[in-house]
Amino acid sequence: MADRDPPPSEPDGPLPDGPVLVGPRLGAPTRAPESEPAAAAPSAAASAPIPTDLDEREERGRALRAAQALARKRRRQTLVVGAAALVILALGGASTWVFRELALTRGFRLAELENENAVLSQLLRQEYRQRFDAAKVLPARQDQVAQSVRRILANRARYERITKSMTMPWYFLAIIHGLEADFRFDAHLHNGDPLTARTVRVPAGRPAQGKPPFTWEESATDAIAANRYDRWNDWSIAGMLVAWERYNGLGYRHHGIHSPYVWACTDQYAKGRYVADGKFDAKAETKQCGAVAMLKGLIAAGVVSPPPAPR
Repeated sequence: MADRDPPPSEPDGPLPDGPVLVGPRLGAPTRAPESEPAAAAPSAAASAPIPTDLDEREERGRALRAAQALARKRRRQTLVVGAAALVILALGGASTWVFRELALTRGFRLAELENENAVLSQLLRQEYRQRFDAAKVLPARQDQVAQSVRRILANRARYERITKSMTMPWYFLAIIHGLEADFRFDAHLHNGDPLTARTVRVPAGRPAQGKPPFTWEESATDAIAANRYDRWNDWSIAGMLVAWERYNGLGYRHHGIHSPYVWACTDQYAKGRYVADGKFDAKAETKQCGAVAMLKGLIAAGVVSPPPAPR
């Protein structure tokens, strides 16, 4: 029988708990080293700074300042919008008032014109007609009247071109032309001022539209419209006398004389006239023929026949 190796002798004393590893020396038991716990990774919560009261106050301050800035901006916008609205309302109200006043003024003028056409004609028609029938051209002024009639007839076609679309008789316009501009076609029908500019004397600044120099036709059309003669409908002798006197002004009635604009060169006028706008001279005498003398000359020549008064 073969000899067996004897069993290994047991170490002295009890074995230690846990696994036994072979150390450098064979049979030298060693305790497995316990692994040390790994350091925990820092968390996001641990890395974030912990807010303090100071930080919270600063954040609230920033939010408050931003809110205040926005409130100021909106307040400025509100003020600007409000001011603009007030301006628009004011302009709208002013415009409405202006247009209303213009409409009322125009209405009053038309009513006044109609009133003059009715009331004045009714009150003065008989007076004007009787005076016209009684008036005689002064012998010393016969040649002057005849010369005026010739100048009127020489330009009849030009007057008719202006009045062809109106009810106004061409000779009514022609007589105004003689009285205001001595039949010159380089002067305004309004007052005889040069056509190279707007009128300077009363009425000043006419024509209001267009640019100088003006044609005589432009000036004449403006003068007719400005005096509403394109709306006048009484072209009887009495009606024309009213219109002529209105054109020059009713101021002579305040001085108790018949207007030389209407009656000069007849026995219905002796002296007294306005030598300038608003300046009356009781001793001055006009040298031009009045409207009645020229109208009588045209009627005597058989050229015109004024219509009867409207009913």
